[in-house]
Amino acid sequence: MAPSKIHPAIRFEALPASYGDALLVTCTGPSGDWRMLVDTGPDECWPMLKKRLAGIPVNAEGRRHIDLAVISHIDHDHIGAAQGLFNDRSLNLSYGDVWFNAPPRPPMSRGVAEGRSLATLLGAEHTPLPWNRAWRGKNVVTTEEQPFVELPTEPGAPRLTLLSPTPATLATLFKVWAKELARLRLPDQPPPVGASREAGPPDVEALAERASALDHAPANGSSIALLVEHAGASVLLAADAYAPVLVEALEALAARRGVTLPWKVDVFKLSHHGSRANVTTDLIRTVQATHYVVSTNGAIFGHPNDEAIARVVKHGGPAATLWFNHANERSARWAAADLRPYGCSVNQPDASGMGVTITLAGNVTV
Repeated sequence: MAPSKIHPAIRFEALPASYGDALLVTCTGPSGDWRMLVDTGPDECWPMLKKRLAGIPVNAEGRRHIDLAVISHIDHDHIGAAQGLFNDRSLNLSYGDVWFNAPPRPPMSRGVAEGRSLATLLGAEHTPLPWNRAWRGKNVVTTEEQPFVELPTEPGAPRLTLLSPTPATLATLFKVWAKELARLRLPDQPPPVGASREAGPPDVEALAERASALDHAPANGSSIALLVEHAGASVLLAADAYAPVLVEALEALAARRGVTLPWKVDVFKLSHHGSRANVTTDLIRTVQATHYVVSTNGAIFGHPNDEAIARVVKHGGPAATLWFNHANERSARWAAADLRPYGCSVNQPDASGMGVTITLAGNVTV
């Protein structure tokens, strides 16, 4: 009899989605693979994303199936290639569910036509799609009573826990919905104050303690952030969520489950591409990972910020690994730094040109 071996539980892929997110999570079980796609990157990323999705094996019906597609929020670097994805017919894609938050009745003002087209695109136009089926067609949001939602787990599927948005942060977006949709039609512009570009090796101690303003962008606050758990492995997908929202949700979830903080996960896809305004010391002290992933090429907004990476290095726990899905001057600077005193190492993408892939063994034996 052959000796048993550990079976891969989760394969996490941070595709090279320019300055945005396009994440593919594959959970393996006895009955096959369960797949989740989170975001699409900006519109120019569609050829790259299409190439990767073409690698999904077809099922018995001749279709490439995605169990859950999540459009975390309406910023261009997360939703830009969505029309390419949902309008494509050549890949013969099917979906178990599509999560996307939009007002049920956009206000009659500028941007209404685009707002309706987005909602129709993800709801039902030429090819009907399941829209927020797990939420009975309502928005994907936590509750006033509890800052997280643990969804029922289906056989073979992972355990999903929603950590963001809250009713308040989603309501804030809806108040400026037309304005935010109008921004989608314009090229992304860098913020008035650019990212720090300091010379020389990073000073971890000074950078980690540097004060930073918190993120208050309405679209970012509406981010769908998830904890994915499967067969003993776990991935935290933070989108661009606010740090205080994630902290509150994880503290409450830990209290519910009797978990001692910091919460331990295998992979943490850092919020807002490693922005100093979203990756706070409080957040990194609340949740610690074996692998921290930065998804951005540094274009437009200059992410990741050195302060955010320094906080991960200093407070992220022993033997942590930083992963960058693009090789550039930002990632090279940290790869060249001596992080051994902190027990931290840095990985950049390989030569495949498809970002980074992290395979988590979990606790399933075969």
